[in-house]
Amino acid sequence: MNFNWLNPFNKVTDLVSEVVEDKDARNRINAKLEELRQQVYMAELNTSTVPWVDALHKMSRTIISLSSIAAGVYLAGEGASLEQMAAAVAPGGIYNWVKGRGK
Repeated sequence: MNFNWLNPFNKVTDLVSEVVEDKDARNRINAKLEELRQQVYMAELNTSTVPWVDALHKMSRTIISLSSIAAGVYLAGEGASLEQMAAAVAPGGIYNWVKGRGK
């Protein structure tokens, strides 16, 4: 999934391209937007994080998938219906679908 449309800089750049007719003014505005984008990126890089939270986030896909498998096996052993098993396994599948391929 590509969420570039959520980026406010892309929205503003597209709007500037549509609205501003003067080519020089458009280039000045786009240059300033690119400068602001770089400043935001540098601020993101300088943000400190909590190591255990990063580790938990990195392992979340595996944790959710293993929990879903365990719940499905348990429910199958208990004789649950397919709907109940699907409800137990769905969160892991939905998360993996939304998240996309891991890097």
